[in-house]
Amino acid sequence: MRTESLSSVSEQLGLGDHVAFFFKRNEERLSLAIPYLIDGLRNNESCVYVADENTVPAILAEFSNEGIDIEAFTSSGALRVVTKHNTYLRHGMFDPRRMIDDLDSEVKNALHQGFVGLRITAEMSWALDLPSVLGRVCEYERDLLRSWPAQMGGLCQYNETRFPRDVIETIANSHHLVVRDGEIVRHPERIQVDTLSA
Repeated sequence: MRTESLSSVSEQLGLGDHVAFFFKRNEERLSLAIPYLIDGLRNNESCVYVADENTVPAILAEFSNEGIDIEAFTSSGALRVVTKHNTYLRHGMFDPRRMIDDLDSEVKNALHQGFVGLRITAEMSWALDLPSVLGRVCEYERDLLRSWPAQMGGLCQYNETRFPRDVIETIANSHHLVVRDGEIVRHPERIQVDTLSA
């Protein structure tokens, strides 16, 4: 069952928003992350889900349960469900600069393919498997905030029961918006988006 408050929150998020989503249970996570990408699919955005605690088949099943034609959207390239190995660790070790460059390329590719932008959500729990990476993730989120493309929307998923408190606070201060306990907190002073051309 989807949480009504989080479903309505997803409708308020879009391209240009870099969002930190703090949650405590997987059901809560999926109550926002799945509708968030469904909204993107309806808006003709290229949508990516980076799975970690949930498996790729489990996430695809969530979309299917919501009435999404998985085969149609995946074959058109509109929906991709991938893992840390296809994204954060695709170059081997995590490199914040290269990941940001990869995201810029993904936005340009989406525009070139006729989408209006790129919408991505990621289970950031992958970083907990590599404790030495946590500091680099904080660096990555800060640097990404400074160069956020207007044609990209991002929902970064952080389980508050698993991440250290200091990391949570650093992450909260490295996003345009924070979603916590069903509420959105906006930080307009942090918004500085760049428009990319295809």
